[in-house]
Amino acid sequence: MISRRHVLAAAAILLCTASVSAVRAEPALGLAERRAIAAYRESRYPAQEKAIQEAAGFPVPVEVAWDQITLPGDAKYYSDEGYFEKTIFEPIAAGLKEVGKDKMGREALQAKLKSIRIRFDEKTAPASNYPNGLKFEAGVLDVNWRPFANVADFKDRVEAVVQVLEKNL
Repeated sequence: MISRRHVLAAAAILLCTASVSAVRAEPALGLAERRAIAAYRESRYPAQEKAIQEAAGFPVPVEVAWDQITLPGDAKYYSDEGYFEKTIFEPIAAGLKEVGKDKMGREALQAKLKSIRIRFDEKTAPASNYPNGLKFEAGVLDVNWRPFANVADFKDRVEAVVQVLEKNL
């Protein structure tokens, strides 16, 4: 016969097991990753942010969820231009530049684009269908792409940015 004590003990074990596995699922960034991303943010990111803002034609705020796009174990790759730049920042800038190639596009960007949010959510980021990793809501271009993946897909990413912006501006 199962007593109330047995049921409570089983529930407690399940809760502990679930929380331990959740902790293991997302390893924290180590010192090497934190140092590497700090160096990148200081030395290379300012040029990327400036390129995005110049392509937009105005100083659009760019919010980067660094804790999401920096992946454990990849610290040695952060300085590689294919890690963040070719897969995230440069396609955004190129897409903005394409949309803002004429006066109408520049005016639409300035009127409706309030900010850009860059992040990576492994559960929802597309492997290669880049439009699925973009949303434009309430003036925010939300970019959810995996860094350092399919580096050669630059053109596809640019086209995705253009498509989403032109549909929503």
